[in-house]
Amino acid sequence: MTDTFGGTSMHRLIGRIPLARRAARRMRAFLGARAEAPSPEVTTFPQSIPHIAESVAEKGDALRAAIREYCAVHGDPQDPVRVVHLFHQIEAANKLPPGDYIELGVHKGFTLRAIHRFMDQSRSLFALDTFEGFDERDITVEHRLYQNDWHAGNFSPTTEELVGRFVGHGERPANLHIVKGWFPDSFRGLEDRRWRFVHIDFDLYQPVKTALETVWDAVLPGGIVMVHDYGCYGFRARLAVDEFCGAIGVLPIELGDRWGTAVLRKPLATRL
Repeated sequence: MTDTFGGTSMHRLIGRIPLARRAARRMRAFLGARAEAPSPEVTTFPQSIPHIAESVAEKGDALRAAIREYCAVHGDPQDPVRVVHLFHQIEAANKLPPGDYIELGVHKGFTLRAIHRFMDQSRSLFALDTFEGFDERDITVEHRLYQNDWHAGNFSPTTEELVGRFVGHGERPANLHIVKGWFPDSFRGLEDRRWRFVHIDFDLYQPVKTALETVWDAVLPGGIVMVHDYGCYGFRARLAVDEFCGAIGVLPIELGDRWGTAVLRKPLATRL
């Protein structure tokens, strides 16, 4: 088995439902992979490629490259539909009035690289993380909410330099600004920015809740906020999102990636 999207394990995954063999063949053809006989097990669903990828060569090339890159480094489960979700949401954000893009919770830059590939390159992308794993202040709150084994420093540490080179395929892009520190302290200096697109992947309740409260007012009308781990029951990101959404009167939409992502779109100004 391999850990790339075109590898043996993914061949089995995308071909397991006999009635969906056509979709599986199209995905394999899209990625240039060889077919393998489907298994009768049903442990995952095949994903047909978005039609825009077949109709617009430039968009298809970008999506194909992003899926391959993400799945080659992310490990199992590779969750390629998450990249498709990012593609569609960022495509929508790119059509908004001038504003920037931000990811809160970067780790090694797996999704940051996809965001950078899909975004309007005339704008800036900000990336905020401790780059040292969870902070004790957030872990303390998490332990009050439920029994868990999370601890300060969870997740392998990385550096701003490594992430910058990873996103830029060897050299940090000029429009990528990486900020190290605990949120919300790391947000200082960004208060006057307007955001087209926000991706929050802080995992834990307190930083997710704080992130939503910090950035929401500066999101452009029609702007998009994605919160990862909304469907992950090992964290309490769902609780943070639901509490925030209940307070502002905006309902989250849950997407179907492996760990679940909530999408909030900023309402347009009410027209009388």
